[in-house]
Amino acid sequence: MTVNSRLHNMERSLQYRELALLWLKTSQERGGYTDYWKIGEFQPWVSDNEEAGLLYDLAFEVNGAVMTAAQAWRALTGWASLLGLAMVDTTPHSKRFELATVGNFPELWRQKLCVFFTDVVTLERAVDLICEGYFDGDDVLFKDSRGKLTSSYETAKLLVLGYNCFAQENGTEAIDIDALQRCPGPRVAQHLNEWVMLSQSKVLAARGKAFEARDKILALLKADNSVPQY
Repeated sequence: MTVNSRLHNMERSLQYRELALLWLKTSQERGGYTDYWKIGEFQPWVSDNEEAGLLYDLAFEVNGAVMTAAQAWRALTGWASLLGLAMVDTTPHSKRFELATVGNFPELWRQKLCVFFTDVVTLERAVDLICEGYFDGDDVLFKDSRGKLTSSYETAKLLVLGYNCFAQENGTEAIDIDALQRCPGPRVAQHLNEWVMLSQSKVLAARGKAFEARDKILALLKADNSVPQY
């Protein structure tokens, strides 16, 4: 029996919210988020109930955001790692990094790493809040999405620790990881607003409420302009 057949047979006995959660869990068991686009099919029940449609679209929004961010972080990780190797003596024969020849470059590197780490922590926290608030505490991420988010955090933390070794040896300001863990509140809210409002807009559009869907997008654009960017 296929997944779609199983869902169809259980539909009559399940509330729409339960059906949406079952769809997510069943899809996660079949493979990763990337795999879903090869094996998944449109679920006709999503337009029958607003809450079920919201959960369905929200799952795609959150997983897509993680995969997109992870791809960007991959490039950032590459150049950050190269800069770290250039600035930290790794062997007795390494040429010492001359701070005087690069102006304020170490501080620029420090700032970039702070932004990188904060971005990862922000997204991770927003995902956790979505799981708690909308999916009964179950993980909304597919296995590959969760893996990329976890590895991005570990990589960002490793780069920060590498910089702190350099800072200790050269008497420059270190990065306070604990402080960065506490700081990303407004940007977490920005992620949550974007995911929820985009999902609500899609649900409204699927139910034929085009003008209400438009108003959700306009409200999202207005909210984005009111959130500090840093």
